Amino acid sequence: MKYIDDPVKMQKEIIKKSYIIAVIPVVYSLISGESATLLGLIFGIVISTLILRLRVIHIRRSLNMSEDKANTFIRNRYFIEYAIYFVVLLVARKKVSLNFIATAAGLFLIKFTVIGWIILDMLKEKWQKKFDSYK
Repeated sequence: MKYIDDPVKMQKEIIKKSYIIAVIPVVYSLISGESATLLGLIFGIVISTLILRLRVIHIRRSLNMSEDKANTFIRNRYFIEYAIYFVVLLVARKKVSLNFIATAAGLFLIKFTVIGWIILDMLKEKWQKKFDSYK
C-alpha cells in the first residue's frame, strides 16, 4: 500500500478514493431524483469519514501507552465505534427522509474501499512477480 509509513497521507488517500467511488451512486441518485437515497449516502459517507479520522487519532494516542493499556484503549474505542454505527443506522431507519440501505452503503464504503485497495495491490504484486519470473 502507498503511504504505509505516513498515516495522514494514507488517510487522505483512502478518503479521496472513497469519495471518487461514491460519485457514481451520488450522481445516479441525483439523476433519478431520489432525495432520500442521496441524503442517506451523504450521511453515511460523512459519518464514515469522521470515524476513520477518529480511528487515526486513537491509534496515535495508543502508541504512547503500554501494550496492555493500548489494547484495552483500542478495544474500548471499537465498542464506541460500533455504538456510533448502531445509532447512525437507527436514525436512518427511523427517519423517513433517509434511505436505510444508502446510509449503510455510505457507512461501509470506506471499509470496502480499503479491502478493494488491498486486493488490487496483492493482484498487482502477484502479476509483477509472474512477469518478472518470465523475464
